[in-house]
Amino acid sequence: MSPNRAKMVSNLRVIKLGGSLLTLPTLSSQFQQWCRANPHPRSLIIVGGGGLVDAVRMIDRANPLREDFAHWVCIDLMQHSARLAHEILAGVGLIETANELQRFLAERHSPTALPNVSIVQIGLCFERCHPNMGLPESWDVTSDALAAAFAIMHGAQELVMMKSCDASGEGGQLESLVRAGVVDPHFAELAKSINHTHFVNLRALGSVQTPRKNLA
Repeated sequence: MSPNRAKMVSNLRVIKLGGSLLTLPTLSSQFQQWCRANPHPRSLIIVGGGGLVDAVRMIDRANPLREDFAHWVCIDLMQHSARLAHEILAGVGLIETANELQRFLAERHSPTALPNVSIVQIGLCFERCHPNMGLPESWDVTSDALAAAFAIMHGAQELVMMKSCDASGEGGQLESLVRAGVVDPHFAELAKSINHTHFVNLRALGSVQTPRKNLA
């Protein structure tokens, strides 16, 4: 896979918020604490499918679905996980249209301005009949790979992977995370094209303070 890198967008950080974190009772406070400890002028949040996508997996095990059909159903469901996260996270915006996304990306934002943090529905950038960064329509592609592809498409300088588990892996290598099932193999390949990628276990109090270094 050799994705085309977008023109670099200055001061853009992409945060992948694992869908499993939506069940964390202290999600809002811990997310805000992490943001205060790791300030950034502009952040876009991609929210994983969590339990909504897990339900589709259960249905697929009982009644096998076409992989391309299941793939797009899961992407459709991620718009609802984005709305749930918007309801939970205090002070975070929600981008639901392509025009809103373009305005966010085009906005000039100085490093001294107040941080601008918004959730973006991933379905705005991944549609049927589009190249979609060369990603296949299969269960092998998770929201992690979609977030990495989104970061590349929009020239993000940094990708933060917020998860419910420790993502140190053997020797801190992405290949180890793939073997452990923490990320999918497409994510591991895409992450090599991102300047800074690191993991945060938001359920662990220690990781709220300091994000990990680049693992790519």
